[in-house]
Order: sequence, then structure tokens, then C-alpha cells
Amino acid sequence: MDILLIEPPYKSLKGIGTEHGYSINVTSLAAYLHSHGMDAAVLTGDLLSDLPVQASLTFDVKKYAKGQKDYANILDDAGHLIWSRIRDYIRRLHPLAVGITYLTPAGDLVNKIAGLVKEVDGDIKVIAGGHHPTYCPDETLKNPDIDYVVRGEGEIPLLRLMENIKTGTHDTSSVPGITYRRDGGVVSNADCAMIHDLDSLPIPKRDLVLDCDYTRHKGHYILTARGCPYTCAFCSDSRLWHGKVRRRSVKNVIEEIKYLVGAYDVDFIDFVDGTFTYDENYIREFCNSLADEKLKIKWRCTARYDNIDEEMLELMKKANCSGMYLGLESGSDRILKSIDKRFSTQDIIRASELVADSGISSITAVMMGLPEEEKQDIEDTLSLMKKIRTNIWDVNCYVPLPGTALYNGEKVDWRKAGYKSYGNYFTNKITREELQEYLAAAYQIAEDTQMKFQTRGGWKAKT
Repeated sequence: MDILLIEPPYKSLKGIGTEHGYSINVTSLAAYLHSHGMDAAVLTGDLLSDLPVQASLTFDVKKYAKGQKDYANILDDAGHLIWSRIRDYIRRLHPLAVGITYLTPAGDLVNKIAGLVKEVDGDIKVIAGGHHPTYCPDETLKNPDIDYVVRGEGEIPLLRLMENIKTGTHDTSSVPGITYRRDGGVVSNADCAMIHDLDSLPIPKRDLVLDCDYTRHKGHYILTARGCPYTCAFCSDSRLWHGKVRRRSVKNVIEEIKYLVGAYDVDFIDFVDGTFTYDENYIREFCNSLADEKLKIKWRCTARYDNIDEEMLELMKKANCSGMYLGLESGSDRILKSIDKRFSTQDIIRASELVADSGISSITAVMMGLPEEEKQDIEDTLSLMKKIRTNIWDVNCYVPLPGTALYNGEKVDWRKAGYKSYGNYFTNKITREELQEYLAAAYQIAEDTQMKFQTRGGWKAKT
């Protein structure tokens, strides 16, 4: 095999099963490599634990937060089953290279997997890609088990690098978008130009995912765009894509939906764009095309309070939209402004009512522990959580991420901190104990709301 692409386990190490069998980014990379003659496979780490399928964002958020301790313990347990299974795949497939997705909170995990690869065979090249290596390539290469970093959009750099590895070419100076060691130092080649026409990319290769039972994992991902037109201060996507948004044509997306419906037993599709609803004309064309093609599959998407209205929601509902993911983040207008959300609490209240009245279910995200947050700001958030009509609360606790406007080079112990963890504490406006109490209160609201939603049938209820 030429390359094994690994999406590290994360949720499963905290005791939470996965609903989806793959990462859309990794299966997209695999498809591109495969279309250019590379023998590639995808290993989804969260499939390696013997856990039941867990519906996305309807799990116990309190349990997930407490699971950070389990995550740290498993990292230190050399004999854990998960590591044995990863080793077995590497031994059996014996790839020339292993590519690992690297998100900042999973840094210790990525380093663990890189070590497992070199333990099996020191000649296998280890390549790290994703947000963290893009922003911190030199730091990533401090781990001697990682040979290369692919920065930014991965298709072209990874293909060019794999061609070099496969042919035994040792000069990587002409490969764009990579960082590597040379002559005792670290070298970063020039950035790779981004792919202008996303329609030119092949459909993600879900069939290259190893040992995924799609009769159990019936939820599928689709990505229609790369980039987001918004600049939330805690998110690094705008910088990752150089402030640009590229989008596939509606026709191209419809073709992928038709392929999925024909090839798999699909329960629903999640559109995981940074913001799916930012272009009203695109949404109108998409919804009308679903109707024209008589595609009645349920689908969910990301949205914002300031770009949805009653007419759009009615159109989406008729097109079988069953859920929306909305980033409320804070019940304080002062904090919303500080993180550049570009909408107000009044916008949140107005749009939430419209969504609820439309019959489309909603997942609503909040974030606590932001650097400038004071007690009153968090109490305003808890108060708004009790008023807003939503079906699921996704409660997060702030962590500083490279590439974001809020990042100040903080050193973080990622064994204790995570997107949802009682160990997060990156503010001096309130005490650690106060933040934990506020988190517990938010998790309780989320639990109560979730129970009501499940009682009514959850996502499988008629909408």
C-alpha cells in the first residue's frame, strides 16, 4: 500500500461512540490520491473501540467532559486495545507512508500514533496535516517520529510528496506546501496554490474506509465549500483558507447526494460547511434542485442567526431539512462583539423563534470561559439558554487554538483540556471553581433539553 490515512480516535477515548464512519476531509484526500493512481486507505480511529453508535451531539455532554480523564489515562496505557489495533493495521497494510490528521487538542494522540508507526517500521514515512501543522509546522516537527508536514489544502502537496516517496526521490524542494527537516534545520517550501474549481475534485471515497459497517453508520457528510465568510475570533478557518470561500456548484453537490443514496442506506446527510446558509441564492437553487430530482433524503446543515429568514426556512423545510446547527456562543452582547460574531442577542432570539416555528430541529452551541468573560456575561448566557427554543445544546468551554484571533501563544496541557472539559481555564476574570460551576449548570440545561427532545423522538421524529 502507498499510504494509510488515519483520523485519530478522540471521542471514543472519552467513552463516546461515533455516529459517522469517516471524516469528510480524509475521504476527500483519499479520493484525490486514488484518482491519481495511489493505493490509499482510511482508518477511522473512533471505529476501533467497541462502542455503540452514538447520535451526533445528542450524547451526554457532562459525561463527555468528564471523559477527559479517561482520555489521558488511555494515552498512558501502552497495553490498551486501541493501540494494538492500530499497530495491527499498520503491520498488515505496511504502507510506504502514514498520514495523520492533526487538530491541536489531539496533539498527544497524534504523537502517540506517530510513535506506533515507527515502532512497527522506522522506514514508514509519517506525514502530519490539518490545522495545527499548518499553523505550527516547526513545533510539529520537534517530534522526530513525524517526517513531513503538509500545510493548508492537502491534495496537491500530498500527492506530489507521495510521488517522491514512491519513486525514492530524496529532493523534496520542489514539492509545494510542505515542511520538513534538512541539514539539521527545518525547511518550509512555498505555499501551494489552492484548487480553484472544487467541482474538479472526485467524490470522497467512503469505500476506502477500513472496516466501516455502513449498515450501522448511516449518517453521511458532505462539504459544499472550503472557507467561511465570517471571522469568529475563536475559529481559524478564515486564516486557513486565506480569507477566501470557494464553493462547489449545486449540480455537483446534487450528483454526490444521488451517488450516496444509490450506494448506501442513508438515514441523513450532514452538510458540514463553516456556514451552509451564507448565500441565499445558493440555498434557493439547492432546495429547488432537491425537489426537481425528487430527492427526499433528510439533511442537516450549519447556519447563522443573521442570514436566515422565514422564507428561507420554509423553503428548506419543504426540501426536507431536518436540523440546523447554530452558534449562539454567548448571551452577552459585549462578548458577542468581542469575538466578532456580528449579530446581537436580539438577532438570536428572533431567529431562534423562526427556526422553532418552522418545524426544523436545531442544535445550538454555546461557549464559556472566553478570555474577556465576566460572571455577569456567563449568567446572561445561562439565562438565554433557558429562554431559547432549541432541541439540543452543544456546550463548549473555550480553548486557545493557533490560527485564531484570540490565540496568544498559550501553552496548554491537552491531556487536561479539550473542547469540552472541566480542566479548561483560560481567563482571569473569574475563578476556576466558578467556571466549573457555570459549566455544570450549562451541562444540566443541555441534559434537560436533550431528554425532552429524545422523548419526542429526536431526529427520527417527523419534522
